[in-house]
Amino acid sequence: MKRIFNGVGALAGLALSASAFSGPIALYPTGPSQDSAYLRFVNAGDTALELTPEGATSSLKLEKGQAVSGFIPVSGGRPIKGTLSRDGKSVPLDVKVTAGDFATVFALTDAKQGIRQMLVSEAFDIPNQLKASLALFDADSGCVNARVNLAGRDVDLFQKAPPGNPRRQELNPRASLAVQLVCAGKPVGAAIELGALEANKRYSLLLLPSSTGPRLITATDSLSN
Repeated sequence: MKRIFNGVGALAGLALSASAFSGPIALYPTGPSQDSAYLRFVNAGDTALELTPEGATSSLKLEKGQAVSGFIPVSGGRPIKGTLSRDGKSVPLDVKVTAGDFATVFALTDAKQGIRQMLVSEAFDIPNQLKASLALFDADSGCVNARVNLAGRDVDLFQKAPPGNPRRQELNPRASLAVQLVCAGKPVGAAIELGALEANKRYSLLLLPSSTGPRLITATDSLSN
């Protein structure tokens, strides 16, 4: 249980930026802190996505242009149920997140059902407080041999990161960082400016499919407040 206690305490203590939501997010009941897990949602569509938790009176809505929610506390190891809706189509949500883990639900587009879900979980480890922590989440199988290079250089930013999904790399803090998505050995789209990377903060690069091809979006890992 040491990793769970340390992981939850460490994230809660980080100087994370506030999420885009105003007011507290308490969509699901949680137990003691050592049993908590965290769940966020990524909308890969072009229109609003809404989560309606089972048995709840409140909901979470990602408006158009707001692709990523903050992390929502949930009970670890227990079913998290609800409904995801977009463009008049709804699909059931039924996932579990191991206590102490941080999970991301990608709401991808599906020609028949409207929404196809992809769950990616990450075990939280205590970060180096002198470093910035950046992770790559890959939700686009159409980007073959996905890489994220430093802009203008043939240097894979995650070359030394552990394999898997996500891949997380610790970096020296910097005032700005520009990156280039590479699929099948070729640059895709324009370089993306991530802005400042601060010590003792966690960031995500999210690789998503779209109607125009693979795209990268960025997020600061934050608790919904």
